[in-house]
Amino acid sequence: MKRLANTFKGTAFLISLATIVGLTAIAGTSASAQDIYQIEQQTDVYFKTLIIDEGWDVRLIQAPAGSPTTIVLSTSCPEYYEEGNEPSVFKTKNYDKMPGDLLILQNNSMPRSTIVEIHTAQPIKRIHLFKNARLTIEQYDFDSVKLDINVDSGAVLTIDSMQNRRSTDITLHDATLDLRHARLDNLNIEAHGNSVVNKGEIWSNRQRINLSENTISNVTTTDSANHLYVKRNQRLDKSDLFTSLSLTFGLDFGFPIAGTTNARRGSPYNTGIDLTFNMVWRTNQISLGGRWSWDVGMLLAYHAVTLDNVVKPSGSTILVLDASYGATPPHQQLRYTTLGLPVSLRYSLPKKYRPWFRGFHASLTPMVNFNQELSSQSLGSNNRWHTNSDKDLDLFNRFNVRAEVGMDVSIIGFHSVDFFIDLLPSYKPAANAPQMRMMGLIYHF
Repeated sequence: MKRLANTFKGTAFLISLATIVGLTAIAGTSASAQDIYQIEQQTDVYFKTLIIDEGWDVRLIQAPAGSPTTIVLSTSCPEYYEEGNEPSVFKTKNYDKMPGDLLILQNNSMPRSTIVEIHTAQPIKRIHLFKNARLTIEQYDFDSVKLDINVDSGAVLTIDSMQNRRSTDITLHDATLDLRHARLDNLNIEAHGNSVVNKGEIWSNRQRINLSENTISNVTTTDSANHLYVKRNQRLDKSDLFTSLSLTFGLDFGFPIAGTTNARRGSPYNTGIDLTFNMVWRTNQISLGGRWSWDVGMLLAYHAVTLDNVVKPSGSTILVLDASYGATPPHQQLRYTTLGLPVSLRYSLPKKYRPWFRGFHASLTPMVNFNQELSSQSLGSNNRWHTNSDKDLDLFNRFNVRAEVGMDVSIIGFHSVDFFIDLLPSYKPAANAPQMRMMGLIYHF
């Protein structure tokens, strides 16, 4: 065995080069030898976040307390360990008065069968697997830390044996989790898109497992000791795509787009605010891969459009000015109902932006308008307000298309905040109205 050592401090490394020769595989009565080449890299940097990039088969193994963090590579290709050709395996990042990060760098040249072992005694709090990365936690006691594991698309996380006496949160995005043996106080699994979740023998006081509709999962049973035993379930994406509905309520504030209103202030169609109350039923989100998904819904909305001038209908399709009121003009609104079918494309943000921001979305909503009426509230001779309605109007376009862009949020009870614009004019050409279109904001609760 030959060993070469150089020692560095701070963010540098302790490097030792070792060639282990003579590992023998025995099959029957014959034996063959294979050379396994290893390189060790050490760091004394204090870190709480472990980040794994793709290209390696990474193993996390707990070291005795007080030991430095050691990175061990094992491969059968000696050319990568010639002097001057040693690979860069990891780097560390320090923060002022804060624990740092340990990043296992992307493998751009070595065989994908190369094994990287991380031997550390650090109390890791966050683990992030980049796209297509692989990590096996062979044996680790995270002691009493709030552990947050985020697994990007195509990555694979295998947990052979793990303990943690506090909360363990695992988030998957089109990724694979193979949870074999674990003893945890509080387990939270959140799977998005076409993820795979396999759970073996797990002991946990509390569990919350939220799986998306395309997740390949399993059926669990729990005994009195809170062990989980599982059997395989069919792919949910082989059944119906639309498996659930959610309901949100909304409040719209709409205004005419600048330049689309009638320049004459005396127009009966000069419009103030369009205040709208709506309900939207949406299907479950259907994954498109990665953080992208889509859904479809049904919109029911009730509009109340205030008017700048006092008007009256002339037939069913035209409004005209009305100068017959007395000293107190009536309060008037154009009211109508809308049915729509919103189709939305969504992008989910990484968990670090939560809980306040969940993602972005864009929607197109074909709409049909009906039940149009003019509501007038007048002050009568008894000093009381009286309301009457002119119904069976046909002022608004029967069909319209609304485009929306917005952000999914969790702030003060809001579900999302959207900006919208109607792509077609509000009024029918027969109404002799300006070809105005509406725009504004929508708040969903």
